[in-house]
Amino acid sequence: MGLWDKLFGRKKNNTDFEASSPYLPEEKNDVEIVFAEKFTQKGGKFIYSEDVKSTDKFFKLILEENNWSPQDILCFDPKLTQRFGLKILADHFNTHDFKVLLIGCEYLIANKGTVLICHHQLKDYKLESLPDFFIVYSGLDNFVNDVSEGMSNLKNKYADQLPTNITTLNVKNLKDENDFLSYGNSAKNLYLVLQEH
Repeated sequence: MGLWDKLFGRKKNNTDFEASSPYLPEEKNDVEIVFAEKFTQKGGKFIYSEDVKSTDKFFKLILEENNWSPQDILCFDPKLTQRFGLKILADHFNTHDFKVLLIGCEYLIANKGTVLICHHQLKDYKLESLPDFFIVYSGLDNFVNDVSEGMSNLKNKYADQLPTNITTLNVKNLKDENDFLSYGNSAKNLYLVLQEH
């Protein structure tokens, strides 16, 4: 069963056996579904794409929806810059001149609906100094259950040198912003473009 079927449901055959018993273990949702539910409940915009062609289409729609041009996009990743046909950054630039940051990610944290990133995505910038909107581009291999699993995977992935500036991206939620306890929270407006192939 593909991710599309998991996220949006697939009709069950009448021959599927449904058993419920206090002695059977609870059926758990797949990590992808848990992430998608938490992320969208918080207000993140989750976009599932089956291939490169549909990703390009969705990317253009995101720009149109927000009246952004390619010049409004800040991107530190040369592969993403080339992939989406963006202008290469000059040596000196002001992050406040951009409306959106396009990044990849390290991991998608299912139980929190957040995105684990580090200096590979942010360089040495603090979240507060970056645009309010982020477009996160990811594949299906980045899902983990929790931050602990993400950090363990990060240590294994970069065994020679653990990255710096490790943080999780949280979805900006207007309700939480009015709560004085969230003052200084660096949550962002997030689009996640998840491409299958």
